[in-house]
Amino acid sequence: MTSSRFSFAWWLGRPWFPIALLLIALLGVWLGIFGPLPTGATSWLQAWQPLLAATVASIAAYVAFQNTSRSLTHAESLEANRRQRKHAALRAVLPLVLSQVNAYAERSAGILNQFLTECLGPLLPSGTATSAHIESLPSETLKTLAEFIEYTDTGDVGVLESTVAWIQIHDARMRQLVLNNNDPSQSHIVTKTDIWNQMVDAASIYAGASSFFNYARRRDSNFPVTVSWDQVSAALRNMRLWPDENPELHAVIDRREGREPDSNLPLEAIFSSNFPTTGRQASDMILIGKHCRTTRSHSRVLHTREADQTAAGFARKI
Repeated sequence: MTSSRFSFAWWLGRPWFPIALLLIALLGVWLGIFGPLPTGATSWLQAWQPLLAATVASIAAYVAFQNTSRSLTHAESLEANRRQRKHAALRAVLPLVLSQVNAYAERSAGILNQFLTECLGPLLPSGTATSAHIESLPSETLKTLAEFIEYTDTGDVGVLESTVAWIQIHDARMRQLVLNNNDPSQSHIVTKTDIWNQMVDAASIYAGASSFFNYARRRDSNFPVTVSWDQVSAALRNMRLWPDENPELHAVIDRREGREPDSNLPLEAIFSSNFPTTGRQASDMILIGKHCRTTRSHSRVLHTREADQTAAGFARKI
């Protein structure tokens, strides 16, 4: 019994089969295998020579196109498979990377909490903060997170992108805090309010990284799209910064969330790929991204006002 692979229907289904038959026929005529050409055939062929040449060229172009298309399809398949395997490998180490981010945020918050204990009144004494107090996240950790974002072809990784961006912002602000605290002219001061806000920023990084643990541990197949203020508060508690022991610190979250009637902050947030628009959703969500600049500008205005009032009160006590 003839195999289906070599049946006549199988051969006809090959795109090159009719082309091969035509080439065989032309080769047979050219070599004289089929006998001498009929009288007048040569003249007829000469008359149709341009058309025959164009037909052969078109067939050759079609064959080349088919081969190129198959090569491109195969290359795309290999690339898609490579990216899929790379994403799987990065996902396998993501829990470790997220743990390193959380450890960085916790160490940073611990250093800032130490600064609070060394404050004299509302101010941090000049020269207290040094470059040794700046926690650096291992470059390999940021590289792994960047590669995970790069090799994620489906899903919204906006929260992770914002977390990576916030790490760099927090690092820059920590360095600025050290510079301000060591200003020879003492024209810049560091207040408790500045420290509290930096601690909330560290907790925001902690919350952003923690939100990806369910996906990293394969408990969930979807990415988180938002981080709530409650998650930031939970991050502070995970770092053993309890509300009853640090009421002023947790009050910063209340002000940022807009719960205090005297707050000038809008109901905006720090981490979210979707801007909250209505009701309870707007109260619970935190925004970063295209609204980050607006939020931070409002925060700077509020923090400057609080710092000025605190410094003025402290000067009156002195």
